[in-house]
This record gives sequence, C-alpha cells and structure tokens, in this order.
Amino acid sequence: APVQAARHSANMARAAEVDGYLGIYVHADALNTDKFARDDGAEERWNLIFAHYFELWLATALLTVLRDYLSACDDAFDEKAFAAEVCGLFDREPELRPDGLEQLLVTITSTRKEIDFEVNNSRLRGKYPDVVITFSTGALVFGIPPLISKYAAGLRDTLFVYLIDEVENFTTEQQRFLNSLIRYVRGNATIKVGARLYGIKTFDTLGSGEPIRRDAEYERVVLDEILRDHPDQYEQLVRQLVVKRIASAGYGSVAPDALDEHFEQLDPSEYWRSIDARLPQLKGREPAYLKSIASDLKASVGADDVTTTEVVRRLALPERRYLEKAAAFFFRKNWPATAVEALELATRAGTQARALAEGNREGGADLAKIISYFDSDILAQLHRDHQQRVPYAGFKTIIGLSQGITRNLLVDLKHIFRRSRFAGEEPFAGGVISIQSQSDGVRDGASWFWEDAQPPSGALKVRDSIESVAILFRTVRYSDSPSECDLCAFSVQLDTLTDDSRRTLQVAENWSYLIRIKEGRRNKNNDQVDALYQLGPMLAPRWEVSEHRRGSMELSTELANAMFDPARRSGLAALMKKRVSRLFTPTPETTDRLI
Repeated sequence: APVQAARHSANMARAAEVDGYLGIYVHADALNTDKFARDDGAEERWNLIFAHYFELWLATALLTVLRDYLSACDDAFDEKAFAAEVCGLFDREPELRPDGLEQLLVTITSTRKEIDFEVNNSRLRGKYPDVVITFSTGALVFGIPPLISKYAAGLRDTLFVYLIDEVENFTTEQQRFLNSLIRYVRGNATIKVGARLYGIKTFDTLGSGEPIRRDAEYERVVLDEILRDHPDQYEQLVRQLVVKRIASAGYGSVAPDALDEHFEQLDPSEYWRSIDARLPQLKGREPAYLKSIASDLKASVGADDVTTTEVVRRLALPERRYLEKAAAFFFRKNWPATAVEALELATRAGTQARALAEGNREGGADLAKIISYFDSDILAQLHRDHQQRVPYAGFKTIIGLSQGITRNLLVDLKHIFRRSRFAGEEPFAGGVISIQSQSDGVRDGASWFWEDAQPPSGALKVRDSIESVAILFRTVRYSDSPSECDLCAFSVQLDTLTDDSRRTLQVAENWSYLIRIKEGRRNKNNDQVDALYQLGPMLAPRWEVSEHRRGSMELSTELANAMFDPARRSGLAALMKKRVSRLFTPTPETTDRLI
C-alpha cells in the first residue's frame, strides 16, 4: 500500500480508488518462522501455534494499512463499531474490549507479542509455551476485510491483497497451512505469495492433504520470465534504476540512454579495427593458432616444412590479428585433405582476410559470412591464443548477463564499480569504466552467483552437472571447428531421462543455474519438441562461454543421463569426448586436447 500511495502523490485513498485494491505486505523473515519449527515430537502443536501467530501477524499488517488509509482521507469511520465487530470474530473475545482502531491494534499486537515471549522462552523453561487459540483459522484474515469495506465508504469495492514475501523461509508444514488459506480464500481478500523458484516445498493442504490445483486455485507467475520475455522494457527499467542509484550516491545526473558512454566497449561491427591494441605484442613470433595449423598439417596430411611455412605465410596478416585469426578459423572449418589443397585453401582464406582489411567486403564475402556467425567465438579464441581473458564489456552486455534479475545486475555493477575505482578510473566522475574492470567485475559476480546459489540437498552433485555442461560448451567454443555459434543452450528429451536426471534438471532450474526456454526445440529426428535449457548467463564469464543464446546442441539420452544422474556419471568423460571429437582436426594428438 505505501508503494501504491507513492504512485498517487502519497495519497493512499486515491491509490485504493484508482487501483481497486490495497496490498498488505508481509515479509516472511526466517527469524519469525524458524522458532516454530521444532523437531521435538510435538510438531502438530507447534504448527497450530504458528498458524494462530501468523494470522495475528497478517491482521496487524492489515489494520496498520487501514490506519494509514484513514489518516489520508476524510471518510467517516465508526471505529468503535468496527472494533466491536472485529472482536466478535474471536471465539473468546479480548478481556478488555477496545473502543477504537488504535486500541484494537494494540490489543492484537500485544497478543502476538505474548506468543513471541512464550515461544522464545520455551526452550529455557523446558516446557511448551502456554498459548490459547482464541479464534478459528481464517476468521481474522478473511473476516476483517469485509468489515473494513462495511465501515469505510471509500473501500467498499476494494480488494485486500495479502502479499506474503520470501515464503521459502516457511517449513513444509507452514506452507501447508498457507496453501489451506489459499484454497479457502473468501470475501474481498486474496493472497499472493512470493518465493524464489526453489522456495515452494509443497502444494499440499492441511486435513486431507489434497494439493491446491494450478490455474484453478492458484496461478504461477515467474517474474524473471516476464522480464526476459520483454527485454526492451527490462532494459528501460534497469537503466532508470541505475541512474537513480548514481544520483543518490552523489555522482550527478546521468541520462538513461547515456549510460553506455561510461562503459568502454569493443566495436561489435569491426573487431579487427580495435582489437589489435588490446593484445600483447608477439615481437616477431608466430601466433599460436598459425603454429598449431603447421603442426597439424604435418600430422594429418603429411605436409613438409616448406609447405607448412608457405601456408602460414599466406594466412599471416599480423597488422590485423582478428582477421588473421578469422582466416585461420576459416582454414580449420574447411580442413584440407592434401598438402596441395592446404596451399590453395590458405591462399583463399588469406586473400579474403586482406580484402576485408582494405574494406572490400565483396572480395572477402566468404570470410565475412563466417565472421557474421562466429564473430564472438573467434574473438574468444583469439584472446585465449594470446593467453588473455575473454572480455565482457558494454552496458548492454551487463544487462544481458543479469538474466532478467535486477539483483544480479546490481551485484555485477557493484563489483565493476569497485574494480574501476581501484584502477583509478573515476567512474561517473569524468572517467570511463575500462573493459578490464568490467570483465573482472562480471567474473566476480559470476563467482558470487555460483557460491550464493547452494541447493539445500545434493548441492555438489547438481553443481558437478552444471560444470559438465559448461565444460562441454567451452570445449565446443574453443574447438578447431565449432558446430554452433555462441553455444550456451542444450535440448534434451525429458521423458527418456532417469528420475534422478530430471530431478537434477529441476533443481538446477530452480536455483537459476539453468533457464528453461518455454518454446523448447524441435528434435531433428522426430516431430517432438524437446526441452531447451540455457546456462544461466550470470555463469557465462566463469567458464568464458557466450552469454548470448544463438546456438544450441542436442544431448543424447545417454550423455544427458551421464551428466545429470550421479549413478551414470562414470562414463561421462568418454561420452563427452565422443560428442566433440569431430570438432577437432584429426591428428594422433587430438584426444589429448579435448575438454
């Protein structure tokens, strides 16, 4: 409700009139829920106490909002009659009958604090708390809203929405109670709960235990999905958020669209004009990618020293190392079968690279096409060949890494800002945040994300599975002939997997290690639409894979089970090598270079 009021010139009455509802926000702090979760053989008693306490908690929040509403409007409100009817909702009315809203709030708050006192001291006393249940379940949470509408004319047609946040802090039994409230919601009140994806432990209710039914008794909304499905709106949101943070920190005003100017980035259209200055000087030495081509030509087609030297000469373009690397990449993608073909292919690749360097796109059309598909992968390989970390830079890139979660964005920006200040770059105070600071900052963010997301059970096994996926993507990206560009997603037939594999995938999705793509991917061998998963973009810098979802690969059932089912993991290394072997130049040393 206070947020609603802020949208309507701090007028809560106006907010209720325009919006048609008032939000009653309650934060489910673990400190207020864990104390009722006792494993002492009397769980049912503790659950009853929690249910009673929680409803008092909601009633307190509701009456507080009502008090704020009345202070913001001129509605006539018979507080004494209202308080009397609220007391009538109790099975045993309070000994001291409140004669107004403020006294009613004090009475309910005091009752809740008494329960706090009893529960907090029960361990010291060595006995169960002396708590009396004074009203039936749902009596207050659903009974008070109609009374408010009865006595407050401005709220006659208002819906009261209980917003219960961070429900992951509830135990399974506490969530069963909450589910029962959701099932039996009535009157002019409803309930919305907020939780992380892993936070819902059960859909069962009290009594018979029958679960609440999706799309009948509850609707599931994944906020991150909504933001990812509307990237333009998400970008607008975070730009406004960031400029407000910058202003509140005393750095002055920055226009949302001008944020990009404060973050150094490579020119995405012509890497070859900006990348050379960032790479270490070779001082006359041949780059690693040309050396390896010469070595592999000798091993695979029996080329002699004269031939390999000539191949390297024809490919070389030291003044434009990105284009030189692109020519080598083109050569690898079209690997020759003979020494003669090697010379012809080197001439073709080198000539096209020189044409592009001179601005002749028609003369370098074939190489330009390869670059258009594999530009970021070529760039990544180029940095690795020079023993440099892959750059992640530009404000749009940082937005993409956040995977639709503003918290992730702010964490990355915090680390980037810290790195930039340490480097003396004076961010937002005249200086520009370097590519180095951005890249180091997002790697710090990836480490935080990896360590922060810790599933409560089987964490190590789930993380091992995700690491194997990331290593597979990384192996493909840095192979001689990548099968997919910007690979960061895989598809799999879920119904062919073991139960443990499906469970691992679900946990990985719940903890945002993986993002499930709703549309899936059509299987190449049949008309079935397979499940499609993307590695969480926040984790991309950890393994230096792409954060952009362009390419995806199908995982066979055998390989997927080896990745996600701990019982099948013994054959994983052999299956992964088999999966990527064709992406490497066939030489006797090929198997030693995999993974």
